[in-house]
Amino acid sequence: MPIFKLTLQQTYFNQGFFNVIVDYDRYVRKTAGPVRLRLGSFGIEIDGKINRTVNNNGTARVLGGTALRNWFQNNFEPMDTVEINLSSQDIIVLEKK
Repeated sequence: MPIFKLTLQQTYFNQGFFNVIVDYDRYVRKTAGPVRLRLGSFGIEIDGKINRTVNNNGTARVLGGTALRNWFQNNFEPMDTVEINLSSQDIIVLEKK
């Protein structure tokens, strides 16, 4: 199952985005565009966006904006671990474990 553990860097925590690590990038859509983010296994879904031009190596950056930033800040501390489930091309599930 394509799940990776993301260390919630200060930049992610403050700005509401994260980068997909190289080993899991193949599970994310190959083009830039919209994606749904589910905040918790049974949590709310928000609109997100995949950007593939910002990282020099072409890996996906997942942007969730203010809603993702607020969820990070309400549920985590910087450097906590977030599980990122990439099992679906349509919905990325973020979980606290």
